[in-house]
Amino acid sequence: MKYFFYQKIVVIILIIIGATISSNAQKIDNKNPNVVFIISDQHKKKASGCYGSDMAITPNIDKLAATGIKLNNCYAAAPVCAPSRAALTTGMYPEACGAPFHKAPVLNKKGKMKDYGSGELRKTSYREGIVTLGEIFRNNGYMTAGIGKMHVHGELQKNVDPSFPKGNDMGFDEASVRYYTNFPGGHYEDEVGRDTYERYRVFGAYSSYRKDLKWNSDYKPSLVKNDEDNFDMVVTQKSIKFIKERSKDGKNFFLHVGLEKPHPALTTTQKYLDMFDPKYFELPETSDDSHKKGKYPWVPNWSNSSLSQQPQKAKNVMAAYHASVSEMDAMVGRIVQSLKENNLYENTIIIYTTDHGEHLFEHGFTGKHNMYEAAVNIPFIISYPKLLPANKSNNSLVSLIDVMPTLCDLMGWEVPETAQGRSIVKYLKSGTVSTNRSVFSEFRGSINGFRDIKNLPSRMMRLGDYKLVYTHGVINQLYNVTEDPNEMNNLVLDKNYQEMQRDLCFQTLAEWRPQEYNALKITRNSDIISWDSFEGVKNYVLYFAETNTPIEAKLIATEIEGTSYKVTKNGYYWVMAIPQLTRTTKRLGDIPVYMADYTMKLPVSDVININKEI
Repeated sequence: MKYFFYQKIVVIILIIIGATISSNAQKIDNKNPNVVFIISDQHKKKASGCYGSDMAITPNIDKLAATGIKLNNCYAAAPVCAPSRAALTTGMYPEACGAPFHKAPVLNKKGKMKDYGSGELRKTSYREGIVTLGEIFRNNGYMTAGIGKMHVHGELQKNVDPSFPKGNDMGFDEASVRYYTNFPGGHYEDEVGRDTYERYRVFGAYSSYRKDLKWNSDYKPSLVKNDEDNFDMVVTQKSIKFIKERSKDGKNFFLHVGLEKPHPALTTTQKYLDMFDPKYFELPETSDDSHKKGKYPWVPNWSNSSLSQQPQKAKNVMAAYHASVSEMDAMVGRIVQSLKENNLYENTIIIYTTDHGEHLFEHGFTGKHNMYEAAVNIPFIISYPKLLPANKSNNSLVSLIDVMPTLCDLMGWEVPETAQGRSIVKYLKSGTVSTNRSVFSEFRGSINGFRDIKNLPSRMMRLGDYKLVYTHGVINQLYNVTEDPNEMNNLVLDKNYQEMQRDLCFQTLAEWRPQEYNALKITRNSDIISWDSFEGVKNYVLYFAETNTPIEAKLIATEIEGTSYKVTKNGYYWVMAIPQLTRTTKRLGDIPVYMADYTMKLPVSDVININKEI
């Protein structure tokens, strides 16, 4: 009898254990997937094994690409941290969401608040009515966490604005290590509201704040003794802790992991630096292409690196940069492994990307802050084997503003009305490539500028094989990036491309209104449209579309003299002012040249509808 009694006890225990396991499995394998979004800082696409690099050692990112889809034409919304990340979290371009500037609110030495152009960011982090990515997931019952670098302006406000003591959580239930505290691997010293550039450290003296900090344009590498001293390791450990907690409570989660590498300072441990011998690195083909100081006025002075003329030092920097990439890659591996160890991997969408690229001596530059492919064309990998194919590449034109609508689509949720991006799920599933789609990148510098004239508003548009770069007051750039991947042949002065340039320029600027410039205001009287002239304008061109869609607009009239025009078609009209060159330059060759007297205002009018009532 005792035998049967104990047998029953064992059976009951097994049933209880089985029920517990089943219950936990149910919690872990929910219908809706979890999301782990990993974003690094300043990761050059070419510094990845899966994107064709022979020098990069990125086994974990490569493995992620092998389990998912690698996008080849993903563009950052801005070639600088804060606006790009703002666009990501809102699904809107920086100018549209109210975060076009890199600088966040800070306190000056007298304790006075300076918002550095962030405007409404001081109150809401973004314009009223805009929903963030974190808020979408939290509103749909997800546990949300933003661990590590977010670099969106709201997170700093609690440090600089007494009327905003809690800052802005950006939609996250948990927000930890979100600014760079005291870790030497983080490129900001602490969480106080000092000016960004004042807080850059002298590499080698990273352990404490110094008042004599100066910008190190040489990217001088610096070693950190222990992995635990690096910012990214702390972020990774906290992310793993969050994952373990979700495996226990069974809650669906959205985890934003903000890694700071390989952004300079190039701080890393010796074991990663030992993986790379500088002598095996080769400088890019364009490192000595005569892009010298002064010829490219939209690029900050400190981005013109003299190291490209010092091959050995440049190779040392390239080795240190790749070492930082490998360390960052190891953190990606730790996070993915944690998902597997906690039985969450199969039900988790994993995304890896970065906020912008790095030149690493392409065109003689270091850093970002311009529209060359090295700065704006970024790595993007999405893995979800349960739904998406594995080990695929896709050439669709994609922007970081597409992340929000894509995740909403995967979840079956409604996309916020404010989002400007679009879902790419159908292209991911089918392997087809999106056509007739344009993507943009914007750069507004910072209110106080990068010295002298280096703060010109700039916008890039990629459409098909072509990329146009508009920089206010500087001759345009037009490249066929498929045939000319190094962007050496500016087509803007080629007569064969004049009409294309005008059309692309119009499309680039039609919905972009930097606040300090005024667009043409047009009015109608019956079938006559009119506009006001202004100094510096020689003539106008006219665009027309049957629908209110700038990308569909076609040039219908050129060199319109005067300020009125009789229209004959029903539909939508835009006027574009052609700027007048107020002096002749000796060189208008294949290299863009700064023209000091190239004066114009934003040359695109308000749209006006001519309907059937005329």
